[in-house]
Amino acid sequence: MKNKKGLSVVIGYVLLIVISIVMSVIVYQWLRTYIPKEAVQCSDGTSLFIREISYNCTGQLLNITVKNNGKFSIDGYYIHVSNRTGENLSAIDLSHDVIYGGNFTSNSVIFSLFQDNILTPDQPRDVRLTSFNVSKYGQLYRVEIIPMRIEEIDNKNRTVVCSNAKVSSDLVCS
Repeated sequence: MKNKKGLSVVIGYVLLIVISIVMSVIVYQWLRTYIPKEAVQCSDGTSLFIREISYNCTGQLLNITVKNNGKFSIDGYYIHVSNRTGENLSAIDLSHDVIYGGNFTSNSVIFSLFQDNILTPDQPRDVRLTSFNVSKYGQLYRVEIIPMRIEEIDNKNRTVVCSNAKVSSDLVCS
């Protein structure tokens, strides 16, 4: 018991380690509340059909007519094109190049600024034509469309991307 100084150093290290562990547990529990428990997914049965595509290579205009052939209403879509042949992933975002038939908001094309999920499946003649100016991208070879809808989750309207309902088509000059 003559060397009490060495014992107090060990107690200091033990206390330091215990305080560090307690602080890490507290921070972990606090950060866990910020991460959503489950990823928000689109309702099964949401589907969008590309009814017609008109691509004018010389005028650099792309017209796409879509129809809701699913079970749920759709608010809009994300649209990407590819200007390389054989490319499976279309990376060029066209949403900010809308000329007619839609509104650009947060990298997507929505059908109406005033009403959510306006493209309903119960009206067979309800289709939407959207025109895009694609002059700055050169020759395009492929288009991909991913539908989106507004769903109420925890009493809040949330934009839900329906990535499982993605449709794509090859582009041919007309």
